[in-house]
Amino acid sequence: MHVPSLHNPQGTDPHFDNQAVTALLYRYRALHDPEALAGIITRAQERAETLIRFYGTALYSSEAELLSDINWKLMRAADKFDPLKGSAFTFISRVIYTTLCTSVSISRKTASRYSELDESIANTVPASTEDELATRAATDDLTHRIKSQVKTTLSDESELSTQRWYIDSFTEDGFTANRCGCANAAMSVFNLTHSRSRELYDLTMLETRRVLYDDVKPRTAIPAGRLLGTRCAWMARFEPLLSPSEFAKFVTLARNLSPFIIVLIDPKARSRRQDRNPTISRQNLEWVIHGHPVAVPLFSDHRE
Repeated sequence: MHVPSLHNPQGTDPHFDNQAVTALLYRYRALHDPEALAGIITRAQERAETLIRFYGTALYSSEAELLSDINWKLMRAADKFDPLKGSAFTFISRVIYTTLCTSVSISRKTASRYSELDESIANTVPASTEDELATRAATDDLTHRIKSQVKTTLSDESELSTQRWYIDSFTEDGFTANRCGCANAAMSVFNLTHSRSRELYDLTMLETRRVLYDDVKPRTAIPAGRLLGTRCAWMARFEPLLSPSEFAKFVTLARNLSPFIIVLIDPKARSRRQDRNPTISRQNLEWVIHGHPVAVPLFSDHRE
């Protein structure tokens, strides 16, 4: 079937069947039918190849690797389709686009960490993989420790999936992706609002930092006056409620996160309006520092 377009009035063969993919997305969301998921991924391949070639992202990773990443993201995002927020074509295109952006960002950051090896000294370097293996083992250990210890107070399965996705992203790119970039990607993949994507990012980053806090070098006292004039100025008013060591940990954990984190940390918080939430007290600060007592492991493999 030929469809007329602006640039080709005589018509072209469409590479994406919006009606068929929409039906498959509805079916998968309702029944989690693996055949429907396979159909979605199969019908998205030509759209993925089109965007890979349009944006030239094969310069950074092979087309096969990019398609593999895209298929993995589609498998995880297929049940998040919301027809009220856009068509199947828009949803699939957005998932593909954000996956390509992530791939390019990671490739560029990886490339910037390495220099070309001078051929004249190449033969003086011992051909050993011990350092590489040690680094990989350390990375794997860090990732396992985060996933086995990080906790959450959330119960909505979609938001739990978002938190797990954030942690996968943190560990894959070495915590180099910025807050807005991660949150914007999550908005597209999980159909979150602008504010909720950032709230979930802050909660997840706070939990991750708490798991790793003991690995950082001992923190000296942080005078509240030093925070004035910076993004952390909002923390200064809480110094009288905490000991010097508690305040140093609080500042370290909450740095560059939204001040709203001290409200979000309470599972009873249901609004961004402070007058509709429980009063902020020292207890909120203790939950930021030590975690909430009702929190449970985030990753199902480690749930009791």
